[in-house]
Amino acid sequence: MSSRAALPSDPAARPLRVVSIGGGTGQPNLICALRALPCAIEAIVAMADDGRSTGILRERSGVLPPGDVRKCLSALASDPGAPLARAFAHRFGYLDNHALGNLVLAALCEEGATFTEAVCACEQLLDCVGRVHPSTTDDVHLIGRTVDGRVVRGQAALSHGSCALETVWLDSKARAHAPAVAAIMAADLVVLGPGSLFTSIIPNLLVDGIATALRATPAMKAFICPKVDMQGETWGMDGDECLAALERHGMAGAIDIAVFHRSADAAGSATRTFRALVGRLAEPIASPSDAANLDGGPSRTSVPARHDAFPFRDVALTGDAERRVRARVPWVAVRDFSCARSRSIHDPSALGACILEVMNRCRSRRR
Repeated sequence: MSSRAALPSDPAARPLRVVSIGGGTGQPNLICALRALPCAIEAIVAMADDGRSTGILRERSGVLPPGDVRKCLSALASDPGAPLARAFAHRFGYLDNHALGNLVLAALCEEGATFTEAVCACEQLLDCVGRVHPSTTDDVHLIGRTVDGRVVRGQAALSHGSCALETVWLDSKARAHAPAVAAIMAADLVVLGPGSLFTSIIPNLLVDGIATALRATPAMKAFICPKVDMQGETWGMDGDECLAALERHGMAGAIDIAVFHRSADAAGSATRTFRALVGRLAEPIASPSDAANLDGGPSRTSVPARHDAFPFRDVALTGDAERRVRARVPWVAVRDFSCARSRSIHDPSALGACILEVMNRCRSRRR
């Protein structure tokens, strides 16, 4: 990693320690925003991914999921635009579309390194300006139940299901990675999100020790709500329901700041009626691989629906929903994070400006 002077012992003099918790594409987007701010960055990454290149490598080599870790490593590279950093994200279409960084992490593990040793080696290779920690080094997979009661297995299937999710859990007990817990306890600010709620943010909270550390740390905890309900997992959910899902998975009463998107030309959002419609349109099928009956009845899995068949909309926070959120969270920030690149991505400049507001509150409390 890049060499840097030891942080001053006086808390008021050193840069704020900011810990990002998440995964997917939202976490590196936040890292991009944080890099423009005066802070020390650490990322704690969900370890239940099983899609695309990551899923193939998990199945064939037994490596822990490298994809989301690789994205954070690239985002923290001393020069993200340098050829090596760009090559780390390069995908080989003729090799199962594997990203080079995924292959490097897998190769290091196959040559005898532990997964965390492989991550540290890549931090050095890319001269990273921050640290990346898996939330757990145990091999786990994600399972979820939709609002209409179907059980879906696997992060990739959950991400593109046919109905909103109600709850998720891990298929086996997972212990928190000690450096991840240490980062949370030493932080001034912990940011959960942005990213997919049930498949990128919440899986971290399911690891034994992570939610406990978040409730115990003196750091301020901020939740950045997803912008849109693009993926099946949150179809039709409003901001209050997203926060409630986070609370059900270990964060009740622990969020200090909640951040929501509202575009200047907002024309409304998906409703519970829309969510129910999506659930009715989807056709469930029994999964022959569902040998374990988790709910006392026949286990079901969802057929992925065509996303282009539904009108994806902003996750709303209006009226009664906003009042309910403000009754539970000390500070609620509603900002326009519209991004020209993608409807689902928070604009990095607007996100950075909002995080700077949060950091200023952290500094005021630290004095």
